Amino acid sequence: MKEVLAVVSGKESEGKTTLVTNLAVLMAQKDYRVIVIDFDPSLPALSSLCRIDDIPLTAKNVLDGFATIEDIIYIGISGVEVVPAGMSIKEFRKAELRDLVETVAESADILFLDIPGGIGEDAVLAIYASTSVMAVMEPEVESLKTLLLLPRIAEKLKADFVGVVVNKKRDGEVEVDDVDTLIGNVIAEIPYNEAVKKSSASGSPIIFPSPESEVSKILNEVAEALSVWISSLEGERKELVARSRLFKALCP
Repeated sequence: MKEVLAVVSGKESEGKTTLVTNLAVLMAQKDYRVIVIDFDPSLPALSSLCRIDDIPLTAKNVLDGFATIEDIIYIGISGVEVVPAGMSIKEFRKAELRDLVETVAESADILFLDIPGGIGEDAVLAIYASTSVMAVMEPEVESLKTLLLLPRIAEKLKADFVGVVVNKKRDGEVEVDDVDTLIGNVIAEIPYNEAVKKSSASGSPIIFPSPESEVSKILNEVAEALSVWISSLEGERKELVARSRLFKALCP
């Protein structure tokens, strides 16, 4: 496992899961083995990446003895694997699911942690489990204020702060330069686009219905930058660090 990436947002509905699912597919298309653990109660990553007709089995079912680990690993678009947690990270930590974490660590090159929006306990635990953290935000004062301490939190928890994706950019309350000055390293500006909204509603990553759109091109650029970032950090020591952080946070 080369990288554990937590994607966080200042509040709900800022495009966090949209970013996770699109990046997961794009990284899989670059021949990385990609797994997403979906810690969001509504399981949006699972819904977007996998076509599930029935109520999905989750890690909670493994804990209860009603499912095996293999039962809850769903194969999605471009081979991205999704593990629905069915519980918060805090609950997961108490659940003694070491065998599941071991399976994920052995199978993934890149692990995305998809969590509910906001910088609360779930976000802090996700950052603690990760080697790197990326933020997504709309250009609004509330979002900016919530994310101001994120670089410091990441530093304190010894996770690399990759940067910020400014999403749904239009004439908002906050200028991108302000985000870059106050939080740091804006890595992409994604314009507001109705196609993204329709794509999210249909449960499909935007890179498929609108591959030539400006949004898709920007997401491809972010994925390429992420690939370069990961390549620069590859090595046995990096993999040991990623594994150690994941187990320390999720299997204390």
